[in-house]
Amino acid sequence: MELITERLVMRLVAAADLDDLVALHEDPLTRRFFGEMDRQDVVEWIARSEREWAERGHGRMAILDRKSSTFLGRSGLKHWPQFDEVEVGWVLAAAARGRRIATEAARACLDWGFRDFDLPYITAMIGPDNAASLAVAERLDMEPLREDTLLGEPVVVFAVHR
Repeated sequence: MELITERLVMRLVAAADLDDLVALHEDPLTRRFFGEMDRQDVVEWIARSEREWAERGHGRMAILDRKSSTFLGRSGLKHWPQFDEVEVGWVLAAAARGRRIATEAARACLDWGFRDFDLPYITAMIGPDNAASLAVAERLDMEPLREDTLLGEPVVVFAVHR
């Protein structure tokens, strides 16, 4: 499964992405919003994503530059069983930030999610102090649905409907 946009290629996260994902999660801004993840945590995260792909037909995706194949971050669709909702998410490497890559990747995931899955809406769970991600949600025409807690942290749950 690949999603291709004007600037990006997105494909299933795989073991080959381990070093890039570890580096992504060592970034201070990523740690601020997603917490600490060491190499073993990332290995387990990849395995969970692979299981979700097998069980649900969607999961996390690596974002690559379409021209250079450089790893830019991750996006994709994630089912949260505790909410019975599917979330679009995004995390970018420092060099990819500020170029609207998150918006482009998330929009491709939303289009795919509504095209290929029977989802009435798709969420984005964003920390209330994550200004960059709040701006991405706004550009995606997502609207606040509720305040909640995800992995012990407060989030604002945004949604866009089919």
